Amino acid sequence: MRKENSEFETGFVSEAGSFIDNRDYFAYIETEDLACYVLADGLDTVTDMNSAEMAVKAVLENFMEKPSMSRRRLMRGLRDAHEWLQFESRRVRLKASLLVIVTDYTRMVYASVGNVRLYHFRGGRLNFRSRDHSLAQSLVDDGRIPEDAAHLHEERGNLLEYLGKPGKLQAYVSKKTMLADGDVLLMVTPGMWEEVELAEMLGALEESKDPVILTDTLEEVLLSRQRRIIPNYTAAAISVKKIYQEKPKNRAKLIKRILIALIVMLLIGGGTWITLARSAEKKAQAVQEIMESGSLGDEYARLGDFQKAISPYSEAKNAATRIKDLVNRKLYLNKQALSQAIVDGDGYVDEGDFENAKISYEKAMSLAKIYLSSSVDTIEKRIQDLDGYEAIRKQITEADVKFRAGDYTDALKLYEQAYKKATEGGYDRVIQEISGKQSDTQDKLTAIEHELQGIRAGKLAARGERLLQSEDYSGAIDAYAEAQHIYQEIGKLESVLSMERAITKVEDKQRSKQDEERAALAHQQEASDLGAIQQGPAGQAGSQQAAADQAAAQQAAIEQAARMAAEAAIREQTKQTEQNKQTEQTEQKKQTKEPAENGSEDNSDGNEAEASDSESQE
Repeated sequence: MRKENSEFETGFVSEAGSFIDNRDYFAYIETEDLACYVLADGLDTVTDMNSAEMAVKAVLENFMEKPSMSRRRLMRGLRDAHEWLQFESRRVRLKASLLVIVTDYTRMVYASVGNVRLYHFRGGRLNFRSRDHSLAQSLVDDGRIPEDAAHLHEERGNLLEYLGKPGKLQAYVSKKTMLADGDVLLMVTPGMWEEVELAEMLGALEESKDPVILTDTLEEVLLSRQRRIIPNYTAAAISVKKIYQEKPKNRAKLIKRILIALIVMLLIGGGTWITLARSAEKKAQAVQEIMESGSLGDEYARLGDFQKAISPYSEAKNAATRIKDLVNRKLYLNKQALSQAIVDGDGYVDEGDFENAKISYEKAMSLAKIYLSSSVDTIEKRIQDLDGYEAIRKQITEADVKFRAGDYTDALKLYEQAYKKATEGGYDRVIQEISGKQSDTQDKLTAIEHELQGIRAGKLAARGERLLQSEDYSGAIDAYAEAQHIYQEIGKLESVLSMERAITKVEDKQRSKQDEERAALAHQQEASDLGAIQQGPAGQAGSQQAAADQAAAQQAAIEQAARMAAEAAIREQTKQTEQNKQTEQTEQKKQTKEPAENGSEDNSDGNEAEASDSESQE
């Protein structure tokens, strides 16, 4: 009920500044009786791990395991974070500064290591500020430089204590401090306090009504400096609107109860038995956690998924540490190191760094022979496969060069060769990668083929337009129909509809011309018959001559229709031949997977030559 009868508000701002990654991390947990606020500043440049996030999560996990304002418990959370960063510091040392505040909504206690600062404001003034673990702070403590110059001193970033450093950790843990209504706790990383002076913080505090506005104002002050390079910065403000009011204690009754309890405990030894019982219960829980987490890690290792095995081994190691089980702690610490070495080796293989991959695998092998013999065969296979992986990786790299240069045909051949080697050798880790590259290359080749087909279809459409203008309607229809077929194959539906409209237009014109020819012939026949009636015998002779001329014209029309039908048959035969060629080329491409760029252009030129010959014959 403490949280319900108090009022704490939190606001924060955290940005990467001029950089891509934000190495700061802030998180907090508020329970019914206690709240924990943690802010960390990552000091390393590792991109695949965030040391600040790791440290904050370790401290919060320790707090949630047993929420407490105990200074000893707070220091234990810092040590857990410190040991985790030390363990993960294999290639590059992971480092972080950290500040943690724990409150029961009436009092607070804080711990710090590094140079993440706490400013405690009360009544619009600074009540106190946390000390940095830096050389500049040491100079201030020795009286060699004034305190207000520490935030600009060149040694302000030279830390004497930080999470992840070699050796033991010496952090500062405060005593419990009473809170008051209206207090403001401001947690800031160096990116903020180096640019915003104390007077500016007090000014922002005076203008702000809630923690969100306060942190936003501090950010505006920082950005108003208009620095060329802005570091990561974070500010988290906790506004204490109302603390939890505890009921005053009757000291006399309290002392009496304590004395009675002590007498009872001395008489029956109850305190000892309770302590032993609790200790035994905790130990039993830790032993169960060791067994369950360790078995889970072994199962993942048996399946070859060492990435997933790392976390259970770490949990088993931590449980063994809590009950001071040195044997199991060493066992699971080495199993965790073994799994991490294999994961690192796999990463080096993916990067093409086979020398470091071999070093990591050999390290894992030496540990496996002692602590996890079931994984020896798996590691031996990884070492034996290095030469094969290296050869495949070189082939993939060569194919990548071809791909970037636009030589997709040769690139596809090399990818296929690498895929074949990978499948035959059982190199599962690169098969999926090569398959994806094959698919991308094939897509490029298909796009080129479609582009060439589109060009050819465009030429056919232009030829159809020329034939339409010369009133060769049958030839125009054939050209448009062939272009339409190509557009259909390459999926250009808009062009397919365009060709359909063009064909309809030609057919309409063809019917109109035929109707005109029939009308003219009927008119000529009517005129001939009328002349024969008016002229008598002479007219009959003329009518006979006209009939002969009409018969000759009809014969000529029949012959012309026969020629047009023959030409249409030739064009249809040519079209069928071309389609057969295209089918053969398609089958050939499926076998060789080479784009027939020259073949497509030659076929297009051949079609135009045949069309020209046909026009000449007409």
